[in-house]
Amino acid sequence: MPIYEYHCPTCSNRFEKLQPMNSTGADCPRCEQPAKRALSVFASITAGGSSSSEDFAQAPPPPVRGGGCCGGGCFH
Repeated sequence: MPIYEYHCPTCSNRFEKLQPMNSTGADCPRCEQPAKRALSVFASITAGGSSSSEDFAQAPPPPVRGGGCCGGGCFH
């Protein structure tokens, strides 16, 4: 189950809640009013151990595809 972040427009409380993906919302634990789901920022950690920006410079560029009839997906 994912952890969702919420913001309460009534009391400005921000909180997190562990919920199933098909949940429809959450009530604020402070004022018990309906809260709105907030956009979350997440961190990504790779198995390489290094987190420097130099790692990205060494990666090969993505392949370039033509426009074609399917935006390049069908290789026409």
